[in-house]
Amino acid sequence: MAWVLGHFDGGFGATAWGPAGIVAVWLAVAVWAFARPQRVPRLVAVALVAYGALALWTLASVLWAATPQRALEAAGRTGLYGAVLAVALVPRWPRASLRRLLVLVAAGGVTLAAVTFLRVVASDDPSSFFIDGRLIAPAGYVNAAAGLWVIALPVLVGLAAGGVRSPLGRGAALVGAGLVLELSLLSQSRGALIAMAAALVVVVVLSPDRGGIVLAAVAVIAAAVLSAPSIVDVRGAPDVAVLAERIDHAAGRVLLTLVGLAVAAAAWQLLLRAMPSSARRAIGGRWPGVVVSVVPAVIAVVAALVVVGNPISWAGERVDQALHADYATVAPTGDRLTGSLASGRGDMYRVAVDAWRDRPLRGIGAEDFQPAYFQGRSSLVAARYVHSLPLGILVGLGVVGFGLALAALAALLAAATRALRRVAPATRTLTAVAVAGFAGWFVQSAWDWTWEFPALTMLALVLLAVAVRSTDEAGTPPSAELLRVRELARQHGVEIPDDDGASPRILPRTVPSKLLATAGVAGAMVASVGFASVGLATHYFERATARAASQPEQSIRDFDRAARLNPLDGDATLSRAIVVRRLGDFGGWRWDLNRTIERSPKDWLAHLQLGIADAMAGDREAAITQVRRARALNPRQGVIQEVLDDLREGRAVDPADVEAQLAARHAQLVKSTAGR
Repeated sequence: MAWVLGHFDGGFGATAWGPAGIVAVWLAVAVWAFARPQRVPRLVAVALVAYGALALWTLASVLWAATPQRALEAAGRTGLYGAVLAVALVPRWPRASLRRLLVLVAAGGVTLAAVTFLRVVASDDPSSFFIDGRLIAPAGYVNAAAGLWVIALPVLVGLAAGGVRSPLGRGAALVGAGLVLELSLLSQSRGALIAMAAALVVVVVLSPDRGGIVLAAVAVIAAAVLSAPSIVDVRGAPDVAVLAERIDHAAGRVLLTLVGLAVAAAAWQLLLRAMPSSARRAIGGRWPGVVVSVVPAVIAVVAALVVVGNPISWAGERVDQALHADYATVAPTGDRLTGSLASGRGDMYRVAVDAWRDRPLRGIGAEDFQPAYFQGRSSLVAARYVHSLPLGILVGLGVVGFGLALAALAALLAAATRALRRVAPATRTLTAVAVAGFAGWFVQSAWDWTWEFPALTMLALVLLAVAVRSTDEAGTPPSAELLRVRELARQHGVEIPDDDGASPRILPRTVPSKLLATAGVAGAMVASVGFASVGLATHYFERATARAASQPEQSIRDFDRAARLNPLDGDATLSRAIVVRRLGDFGGWRWDLNRTIERSPKDWLAHLQLGIADAMAGDREAAITQVRRARALNPRQGVIQEVLDDLREGRAVDPADVEAQLAARHAQLVKSTAGR
């Protein structure tokens, strides 16, 4: 399901994650209420209880959020992730099942990558897949698109290094790893590359098969290095024809490197067959992996020093760019990977910390960052999210929400660590691969907003869950390490049970099964109504927006449906106001603007338009008051000040002209590729 959502903009829209949420909650009810396990590890119970409390706290933040619609959507996504996590944590995952799941994840990732690659190459107008010369498909956002391959890469490398028994399967995994890495280069996401490196380090450190992992990773990275010049050259194409030409050239290089990986994989398998078994085991050991990894690392460090010169001054310049510069300073052409680090994140983090200080305990409301950013920003970027999962949770849900999220994550990581110590080496490698997939997602989420893309987050949480519940096949003796730990514990009078501290049930035995099932069904029904309402409201809103210019009457009806289905949605009422004003219904315009402000009190655009409406009605003082309010909510929007000046001078203000000015200024901020 996650990879399917990946094809639909990463599942970002409620029209995608709403139906997924309905399926997930009912599956969770079926598993936990009717087939729940007899024994659940205490750490798993702690994680589920903490995460459930986090979901409820996220929903409660609707009560104090400036934009309740955002908090409601955040609660929906959090609930979806919780249901998926709960389902994945129920069964034990023996080695064979774990391997099959990883193969499924890898196959889904490679299939989606191949489809995306072919769509871009075959398109008559490939610019529709790019923004600022960087690939946004299939997730619709550069870093989220690359984030899909962040999760897939360590899984594919682990399978290529011996995670699957078939030589053909190992070769296919190696070629797939090359494809996803090179496709990520087309997005030119530095954060994704750093996250990939972190994920590979995690799997090397945790896996006993270090040599094989490092060899596979080095082969894939070498292929990407060979094709990188052609791939990064795609950015900055002056027109569609040149863009298509550069994409074709890059595609040819990618195909050549993939063929090279396939040939190398076949040759390596033949070489392994000719080796004695002792030599094959030695290659997969610790020291060959260390030796193979040290040489490329030294070469990379030397090459970096040659390129950057003085590392201290270079690092200082990059830190200054990251903290103080924004996208306006980034050149529209050239290599984004080695270019300026300007992204506006420093400004976002500053505003987020200031907003959290105002409400440290409960936060400002889940994912309700944009109103606070409009008020405190020092640039013209209109960031909707904090671009950092930990900081986003802290500012949105306060210390309470942050503590619950930390408790859930800590419990799961502790349980995964125990699983890694408990299982045999062959299972440990697969478990390490699953942990690495989650680690890559988490590292990238630390400085981006990939949490909001269900395709990524669902995959990451499932991989963490199966790592927590991984086990050897039935009848497999405990690992030597676990036996030593048990013996030491017995010497100190402590008994470690076989199930690693499992408790009988998450709920007491006195809770009747029928009562638990009834409660689960009732909860699923309520959640399903919520998912369906938000999803349908989003569907009608998107359809109304598409119809607004050509079929305004139909779009008004769709905006009405969206507003009724989601009574917290201020976007639907504001958009309806704009359409009815264009049709000459000024009374309906004012009514919709007031409804918008009731739903979203800090919507600066609604206050601005209401001020213009008051001015047209002859109430100059009320108009100035509303426009001042809009300016206080968004002080760096120059159009607001121009309207305010006109009102003070007694000049008439045309709402259509104001709308056109806002659209023109927004277009200046949105960088495009090939003249789009």
